[in-house]
Amino acid sequence: MTRVFVNGVVPAPHADAVAACIRDIFLTATEDLAWLGEGDTVLLKPALNSPDPYPSTTHPLAIRVVAELLEERGAKVVIGDQSGIEHVLHHPGGIIWGSTKENYSQSGMGRKDDSRFVSFEDGGWDKGFYCHQSPNTMSWPHGFFITEWTKKADHIINLPRVSTHSQAGATLGFKCMVGMLREDSRMEFHANGPYNNIITAAAKGSTLTSRDDGSGTFFEKIVEISDALKDKLRLTLFVVTRAQATFGPDRFGIQLGPIGLGRAYVMSPKPGLVFASADQVAAEAFALSLLKDLKQSVPFFPRLCERIILHQNKNVQDFATIPVRDHPYIRHAMKTGLGKLPGEIIYKDVPDTMQENLGRFLE
Repeated sequence: MTRVFVNGVVPAPHADAVAACIRDIFLTATEDLAWLGEGDTVLLKPALNSPDPYPSTTHPLAIRVVAELLEERGAKVVIGDQSGIEHVLHHPGGIIWGSTKENYSQSGMGRKDDSRFVSFEDGGWDKGFYCHQSPNTMSWPHGFFITEWTKKADHIINLPRVSTHSQAGATLGFKCMVGMLREDSRMEFHANGPYNNIITAAAKGSTLTSRDDGSGTFFEKIVEISDALKDKLRLTLFVVTRAQATFGPDRFGIQLGPIGLGRAYVMSPKPGLVFASADQVAAEAFALSLLKDLKQSVPFFPRLCERIILHQNKNVQDFATIPVRDHPYIRHAMKTGLGKLPGEIIYKDVPDTMQENLGRFLE
């Protein structure tokens, strides 16, 4: 049975309360790290698209607590990501500008001198990535290039954040895996999605190109990235004391120096939630339910701003109406054998009314 473990965090939670909640959920959902062997390498994959702080990126305590628990049990912990093309530009000639490690520090996720952190772009264009292709990645006719760390790691922990997304509608666990791709593969899947002109503009000055193949497989390509790591993915864990409920994934839809256009509206669920599942689809489905519930409570003005600015994006407009089980993330993930819908949700310190609201989205 696919289980999702959900703990409530007291209103206006202190760091100690959040940390204790993460520790409890992590050990419970992993059956006290039953799969971990002495000296195993564990890759933590946060959502570090930009230098913006949580909730645009992963909660710093998710990184700290999980890393400490693993190291206590004898694991070698590696924290890795590559920020979005608007913030780090990497091509066959090397890194043109930006640094994921710098973003790691600026976001507040960790310290710049953290020796555990690796920027995937620093591994090199050819040596740092390999091509993955299988019968379950049919949306990628020639496969996709993904970081070598998926081979080097014995286990992988996914630590996303909950946020809406100006292109995809939602950025959760599956979308978090985009940070493992090489830049040319990122360009390839973005070409199937809306607002690709923003991506191509960000790649200006590089040798990268973008061409829509007409397949309309934007979501499918995103989901299929997880095929490369499904045998090593042990857990997907979310910390949601705050969440972006409009625009995203960054603080602004379009950054204009210190300000921007389309500021993400941030909400705080009451209580805050920490939840996790060993099943990637089950975790994604619960996260979608929470985001749909939060989005219903967005005030009129920020809701109107998003509707006006993103009115041409069907992914954003459809998010509120598509049932969780029919969302393209969920539908394609189940089709390709990446997991199942939650069979059981185990709540702790979560009000009955909240359980009922979230349950309705999963029916």
